[in-house]
Amino acid sequence: MSYLVVHGEFRRDDNERALVTKAIETDAKVVIFDSPGGNAYAAMRFGRAIRAAGLNTLQARPLECASACSMAFMGGVMRVAESGSIGVHRAAFGQDAEMDSSTAVAAIQAGTADLIAYLVEMGVDPRLMQLALSVDSTDMRYLTTAEMSELRVTSNGDASGNALPSSNGLASLPGSNFGSDQPGGSENEVAAGEQLAALPHTPPLSTPQINKPNRLALYRGLDFVGRDIQSLSLADAPACASACLGTDQCRAFTFNTATSPARGPNCFLKSSQGELDGNFVAISGMLLGRMEPDAVAMSFGVIDPARNLYQDADATGGDLSRTPLPSIHTPFECRLACVQNGACAGFSFVAAKKQCWLKGEIGQLRKRPGIVTGLKTAMSFEPTHVPIGE
Repeated sequence: MSYLVVHGEFRRDDNERALVTKAIETDAKVVIFDSPGGNAYAAMRFGRAIRAAGLNTLQARPLECASACSMAFMGGVMRVAESGSIGVHRAAFGQDAEMDSSTAVAAIQAGTADLIAYLVEMGVDPRLMQLALSVDSTDMRYLTTAEMSELRVTSNGDASGNALPSSNGLASLPGSNFGSDQPGGSENEVAAGEQLAALPHTPPLSTPQINKPNRLALYRGLDFVGRDIQSLSLADAPACASACLGTDQCRAFTFNTATSPARGPNCFLKSSQGELDGNFVAISGMLLGRMEPDAVAMSFGVIDPARNLYQDADATGGDLSRTPLPSIHTPFECRLACVQNGACAGFSFVAAKKQCWLKGEIGQLRKRPGIVTGLKTAMSFEPTHVPIGE
């Protein structure tokens, strides 16, 4: 049996599609982890990619799958784990996170809701979250075989009676050589974090012919922010999509319909979708391979720069923090900070002081020169799938 080993911490900018590409390239059916954790949202992206690709997960005690890694493990269609190989605890903010108590509480509540929703999506008993929350972030609770079975963390077979091999045969192997001398098996390493991008034998995502893009998922009014690899001045969105198709490592793009080619770049090619932002002048697209599922609707709070910004207006009160956000210098940065904060209902940016104030609630707007205020509204963006000719 061929399998992949994912090493290192999960990081926010990890590309989960590299795992799917490597699985296709090596015909791997099983994913094994050697990870102390990392970013929970990145781990959930990996878990969803594992589930969508129909891969299974296996964990033995010589290697560690703790903290956020447990979320990635739960993505397996079938899941087998040795007692004490999966660790959980209460999540913690990174050392560089700066926020007051009210913002922290709101962020914790939003994060917990996202984690519970993910557990339900993966078929895991949400009571696992209750257990994890009882363990301090500086400690770790390793699950027993009985606990993993009861909470549906593991599932030894599917409806057709297929089953993964037991982890017992792997338990004595040293971590650095995991699976390299396993009879009938072969190992392929995929690194999380910085190692993922550095692997010389991991090809660009567009090169494996079996996963060559065969359709586009287009979103109107949705802007993919960041992850740019090239900016171009082109006539229209179809030309931008064609440029992405012809560029190695391009997996997404955003086209600005309000900017003519003569005024500067209006087509932005990207390695992945990046952060999401609402902007009615934007058309964004993702390339999807044959082995990838269709794109889904994206719903979140939007502050459209053309429709929901108010010049020389201030929303008094309702601040999420007693101090302005640090390292924010423009209304654009302030707007994105609010969009990415689930507790934020709007913002006010004081231009003269370069201060960004996020608002938990919005009262009456008052005229105040030099202040830009944005109000968030809930929106949903449905994809249109367009076939790509051979």
